[in-house]
Amino acid sequence: MSAPGGGTSGESDHRPPVTSVDATDPPDGIEADLPLAFPERDPGALDDTTELYLMGRHAADDGSVTVQVLGWERDGDAVNVEYSLPTGERRTDRYRWPTAGQYDESDFVALVRGLGYAPGAAEHVAGEFARARQENGRWRIVTGRRTRTSEERDDRPKRANGDTPRDDQRLDGTRREGSDSQIARTVRRRLDGVDPMNVGMVSVGLVFLSVLLPASIAIVTGGVTAPVAALGATLFAVAIAALWLSIVVAAT
Repeated sequence: MSAPGGGTSGESDHRPPVTSVDATDPPDGIEADLPLAFPERDPGALDDTTELYLMGRHAADDGSVTVQVLGWERDGDAVNVEYSLPTGERRTDRYRWPTAGQYDESDFVALVRGLGYAPGAAEHVAGEFARARQENGRWRIVTGRRTRTSEERDDRPKRANGDTPRDDQRLDGTRREGSDSQIARTVRRRLDGVDPMNVGMVSVGLVFLSVLLPASIAIVTGGVTAPVAALGATLFAVAIAALWLSIVVAAT
């Protein structure tokens, strides 16, 4: 009995099965047609299949994709970093320009260092590859120091002089620390050469004197009067002050 198409049923049973297409295989001819450099690709000329392939090929498990840095330009107290997605679409991220003493808090410096360059060699980052991720519908480069987005920092309430409340708190804390340090240095300088053991012995002697002296006067005069009680209280207070001073000297 012949099978459709002129073959026998036995021949049809031994035909090789149809293999499915690998989802990771690129569309035919795509590798040869696309420029290697991301910015040289024309996003308007890409069909949907090619766009999906490129974004999937350059995606990482954390949801980011590979992007190519095109360069950066300073704009006053900010810096604009331009980069290209795998499809050739260009994006720009804006960061605060780093200031002295705050390099570790700069996203731009973190990006430059993450690309393998020192901040002084930032002009060489063009052409390097970084990672970018969509945040609230916007692409942002993953700099490695993303504690909060630049938009959140820019949206903080500003005072008339341009400072933020957090900046004021930091300055106030710095002033307080400086004042405390100055007081501590003054106290140490004035207490140099003072023996805490001697001060402690004086404190103990004043404690005994604050008790024995009023008692002796009371025995002689026949009773405790207000001046005598005041004398005893004063001596005891001086003894406590001497004890505190001895502790301060020993601690400094």
